[in-house]
Amino acid sequence: MTMDPTVVEGGDMALRKRKWRVAAAVALLLGCWTVVAGLFVTDGLGAATTLALRRAGFDEAVATVDSLGLAEGWRGLRVGLAVDFNGLAGAGAVLGVPLDGRARLSGELVVGLAGRAVMVSPRGCLDMKAEGLALHGEAVLLPEGATLCATKDAPTLRWSDDGAVVAAEIHVPRLDLPSHALRVEGLTTLLRQTPLSQTVESHAATLRRTVTPAEITPLAVTAKAEQKTGEPWRFTGTATGAQGLLTATLTGTHDPNTGEGRADLATKPMKLTAKGPGLKAVSPLLAGFVGPSTGTLTAKVNLVWGASGLRSSGQVRIQDGAGKFGPVAVGGVNGVVALSSLSPPVVPDGQTLAVALLDIGVPLTDGTIRFGYGRDRRLDVDEAVWRWAGGSLRADPFELSPTSPKGVVTLHADRVDLAQILTLVAVEGMDATGTLSGTLPVRLSGDRVVLDGGVLEATGTGALRYDPAHPPPALKGEDGSPGALLLGALTDFRYDTLRLTIDGEAGGELSAGLSVRGSNPSFYDGYPVSLNLKLSGALDRILRQSLDAVRIPDAVRERMTGFDQKDP
Repeated sequence: MTMDPTVVEGGDMALRKRKWRVAAAVALLLGCWTVVAGLFVTDGLGAATTLALRRAGFDEAVATVDSLGLAEGWRGLRVGLAVDFNGLAGAGAVLGVPLDGRARLSGELVVGLAGRAVMVSPRGCLDMKAEGLALHGEAVLLPEGATLCATKDAPTLRWSDDGAVVAAEIHVPRLDLPSHALRVEGLTTLLRQTPLSQTVESHAATLRRTVTPAEITPLAVTAKAEQKTGEPWRFTGTATGAQGLLTATLTGTHDPNTGEGRADLATKPMKLTAKGPGLKAVSPLLAGFVGPSTGTLTAKVNLVWGASGLRSSGQVRIQDGAGKFGPVAVGGVNGVVALSSLSPPVVPDGQTLAVALLDIGVPLTDGTIRFGYGRDRRLDVDEAVWRWAGGSLRADPFELSPTSPKGVVTLHADRVDLAQILTLVAVEGMDATGTLSGTLPVRLSGDRVVLDGGVLEATGTGALRYDPAHPPPALKGEDGSPGALLLGALTDFRYDTLRLTIDGEAGGELSAGLSVRGSNPSFYDGYPVSLNLKLSGALDRILRQSLDAVRIPDAVRERMTGFDQKDP
């Protein structure tokens, strides 16, 4: 029996075609099931993640799984994930922090098993964006977003029967608090959380005020916060800056149940020297109206927050301070100044400083000043009392802008020594007795301080003697000449009335006019004489005198010695 080869070949071909169609159908069916299963798995993971987040307090969170695959090295599943935190108020309530806004976290996770624990870590880092973020009702801006990364020694999430353990690094290139004019740059935070405790360690490369000029120099800040279950947060930290001048320590607490907390910052003494970085390195604002300065500054800052927002206060101790406020020179400044607010800076009325030297057109020594500084950026001086020329000088209350001082300050002189006043004009051979009282109007205008129309009058009788070894040409002459007669009368002049007018500019020449009425017993048998004289001299001569005998009032000294005691 024979068979036709063509029939055999045709039968094999038909068989192969039928097998191919069956295989293709099976492959298509398996592919469809794989796609459908993948869709169900990703949807299921998204739903499970959403449920877990909402149980954790993120009430409006929605998680979406958009990809699924095997991680490199078969370490687990690679999951593409995006989480939209559509409202953070619920999470804030869980954390005890008034929180609001929206955030989105996206990237890839690697999910694996280790024994009975589920391990989750980012594949690389997760990107985070935020909108309308607010803390205590105040805006928090992340203009460059943030990233969440795994730590080097632990998975980001370890989930087991014992609970969840979290370890993550959060990197924030820039964070702004516009209501407080604060900016944090280069912020890195290490977060560790267990069922019994949590720890946060942060380092900010720069913490700066965004106002110009800033009250404080940019600082590098490092802080660590710890909390045990049911207890408040407790944190410590350090801040450094100002080219090494400023070093501060930080301690504080935060109660998540009430949302209230406080932080206390204390600096080490900052010694300003003529050849050092200077005050500008510490406070650009102060340096704007204080010239080259020396002395030692020590500060304490208190921050308190809660439902009413953030409040700040502080104290500054000044030891042996010296400098220039525009045209006004000061030296030997000692005392403690309290601030009721740091942003903006507010000094409540009644702060007292001892000032060894103040030159505002006349040199004043050994004084005290009681003052305040308001939100209007004006210095409010309630009282200023000085020793001057053996008597006292008291200022009427006044206000002025430290950065642009303008106006008139009226000084009242009481029983100043005429002899010491005359030394200011340095007239060789002149001596006097008696005391004077009167007023000295001081006009401030920009960088000028002018003594304008000061009048001092004798409080009683006295003597005026002028007997120079080398009389000026106007007083030389033959016997009987006007100059000789005047010089003769002044050798022992007993005055009944004396009036001294003073005009001049700080750092310049002082002009004085002297009007006296009286007699010389040896001159024309004591015949009454009226004399008018013009005197002049260098007003800033007194600034070269020694300040070794600085007296600090007891009340000021007590505040300074008590500064290092811990606040109640």
